Amino acid sequence: MTETPFFFAREDARLFGILHLPAGTAKPLAFVMSHPFGEEKLWSHRVFVSCARALAAHGHAVLRFDYFGAGDSSGLSADASLESHREDLRAAIGALEQRAPAIEQIGLIGLRMGATFAALLAESNVSPRLAGAPLVLWDPILDGDAYFQELLRSNLSTQLAVYGKVVDNREVLTARIRAGGSVNVDGYEIGKGLLDSCGVSTLLTTDAKRHAGPALIVQIAATEAQKERAELKALAASYGQGTLARAAEQPFWREIKPFYPRASQLQELTLRWLDEVTGAPAVAPLETAASGG
Repeated sequence: MTETPFFFAREDARLFGILHLPAGTAKPLAFVMSHPFGEEKLWSHRVFVSCARALAAHGHAVLRFDYFGAGDSSGLSADASLESHREDLRAAIGALEQRAPAIEQIGLIGLRMGATFAALLAESNVSPRLAGAPLVLWDPILDGDAYFQELLRSNLSTQLAVYGKVVDNREVLTARIRAGGSVNVDGYEIGKGLLDSCGVSTLLTTDAKRHAGPALIVQIAATEAQKERAELKALAASYGQGTLARAAEQPFWREIKPFYPRASQLQELTLRWLDEVTGAPAVAPLETAASGG
């Protein structure tokens, strides 16, 4: 396979992407991968690379990219919003269409908040290639308010480490952002645009969805014994072709002790599901293709 880094434009933003192309002729189905927010992007990076390579070895063209204010893309995270992320993802789809014009469908694969962005974009008619394509949501965020309150808790931990006490509680931090300021969480600034647009309990609802393609919603838990999450079951049911599955993986989007070069069960589950919904012949696990730097 080949891996090509490049920059593409979204209005006045400069976004960074890496295009993974399979050896030989690519399948008509390609993918754009949507990474999570903040520190979760850093820790899940290796899993994203491994999965993109596995998909390319499986015959799919794959585009990984950095959202505005993240990675090697331009901008500051404090200036990001739901709308800017939606436009970034739309631009990434356009960049993939331009660089792989022979593809017929573009599926979306996202993790955590990146999965939520993918799900929301799939509800709009941004490209005919998205219409019936697979949508893969790994542990998506439905309640944006609870998610951002959890992020702000990390700021409280930093305050304890630096000052020995909590100087500003979450209510104060939230008010600061709402007033137009920003709050640092693990090196990433959360601004008013992002909190106002994404910090709502109804960020991703379980109402009936317009996306007509097959949708895979994956609950990720450290053990298979974890109880099925009702909100993810309801989300899967909201899609006409929705499937809920569970993958036993460590929370690789956090700082954990084991080195996580790939999420093997999650990756193989996703590939098997894609084979099923696309009618492709099953293949052996792609352990070799999924590893590497």
